[in-house]
Amino acid sequence: MPKRLTEESKRYLARKLRSGAPASDVARDLAISTRHVRRLWARLRKTGTLQVPMGRPRAHVTEAQIRLIADMHQRHPSGVVRTARNLRRNHDISYAAVYRVLKKSGAVEASAARSRRRKWVRYERAYSNAMWHADWHVIKDPRFSGMNLITYLDDASRCVTGAALFEHATSENAVMLLRLAIRRFGAPASILTDNGSCFVGQNGRKKGGGKWRPTLFEEELLERDIALINTRPYHPQTNGKLERFHRSLEEEIYHYGSLREYIDYYNESRLHFSLDIDNYETPQMAFRNKRATEAIRKNDPKWMERDAHE
Repeated sequence: MPKRLTEESKRYLARKLRSGAPASDVARDLAISTRHVRRLWARLRKTGTLQVPMGRPRAHVTEAQIRLIADMHQRHPSGVVRTARNLRRNHDISYAAVYRVLKKSGAVEASAARSRRRKWVRYERAYSNAMWHADWHVIKDPRFSGMNLITYLDDASRCVTGAALFEHATSENAVMLLRLAIRRFGAPASILTDNGSCFVGQNGRKKGGGKWRPTLFEEELLERDIALINTRPYHPQTNGKLERFHRSLEEEIYHYGSLREYIDYYNESRLHFSLDIDNYETPQMAFRNKRATEAIRKNDPKWMERDAHE
């Protein structure tokens, strides 16, 4: 970036150049480049001033663009980047314009926390159906009061392969949804859950306990040859992708008429920052793009364990 000159230096530059002094001499006296001196001299002759505007000129946001931004944010409430990406599929609207409009309306505000360096290391399976996350969650939306949500989420693509509300968080209901999810998306190689009693048989784990008996959920996985992976006790970060989905759901579901409507939007339209957002990749697109081919499954016995960042 060129050195910013003081008012006194600008007056000296103008006086010397008007008197016919070489640009190289003026540049040496002011400790700036000759090119910068010539650029300032050209500006002085054209505009009569040496005031150089800083940064890019702010683009004007039209009323039509303001309406487009407001309409997109109302239909799919999101932050600046996701809203801008959705709009830029069909319209030439800058991120800065989206930020100014949403900030003026009070929809977004600057957050210093977003620029902090993360201390965690991201991991994800390389292929779809290598591993699903599963967990129960109670939605705060009063429309679903007294109901329990169970969700299956693919690790590689963040695609929600199954989500349903039940009155009780039981192993039977977990199996019921799992069968529907497998029918639509195929069977995963493994499923990651916490140590809840609906997922894991507890009898054999109690101190001095008797014989271990599997839950209906475990029996279903054994029958389908699906590996069960359990998180470390009191460590929800292991299932962090699903925890983050539940957070997004809590923040956004108020704008949708039903759980099904939100899941369809999340899978088919909502851009995800962990995916290829530059090419507008949604979770359902990523699920298709990251499928392991028959050749991979046949030639790589550890395909289901591959990390996408290896």
